[in-house]
Amino acid sequence: MDELDLIKKDWQKRNDELPKYTQEELMPMLHKKSSSSVKWIFIISILEFVFWIGLDMMVSSEDYLETIESQAFLWFLKVTTVVNYVVLFGFIYLFCKNYLRIKVTDSAKKLMRQIIKTRQAVKYYVRYNIVLFIIIFVISGARAVLLETTFNTLEFWIVAGIMVFILLIILGLLILFYRLLYGILTKRLYKNYKLLTQMET
Repeated sequence: MDELDLIKKDWQKRNDELPKYTQEELMPMLHKKSSSSVKWIFIISILEFVFWIGLDMMVSSEDYLETIESQAFLWFLKVTTVVNYVVLFGFIYLFCKNYLRIKVTDSAKKLMRQIIKTRQAVKYYVRYNIVLFIIIFVISGARAVLLETTFNTLEFWIVAGIMVFILLIILGLLILFYRLLYGILTKRLYKNYKLLTQMET
């Protein structure tokens, strides 16, 4: 018997020693874990919403707004802020609704549907935040570079390259942040979903 066979045999022995649960016992456990994960998604999204409001209040001070000479760019910031609040509030409402529905769900199929909806909503939420950040960064950076009339052609491309490099670094950190923050919770939901799928087959 080779080493691989020994490992398989040992793993099977461990599986036999693990506690066995019936479908009736497992369902409440999966329900509770899924509800807890969605609750944390809801709480984190609220904290993130509060963070963006606080950041916007700092950036939107009168001293900062007076430094913006372009009325078009000022309106862009105001419209972007309003749209961002509306969208973020919409996602928070969606997360809250998913959490409340999971709490009262009494069947495996309904719980599976709510898990799928929650995971999709989180994906859209993360993509929206990343795309919005890219748009604001690119427009703000392009405006700052174009307003600088002292740049020659070489200096312009050097600065543009540095800004792209900074954008990629921040974007990487932002994606990593969301993967750690929401990725762990959505992975737990996916594990629950797979277990529920096995129960239904």
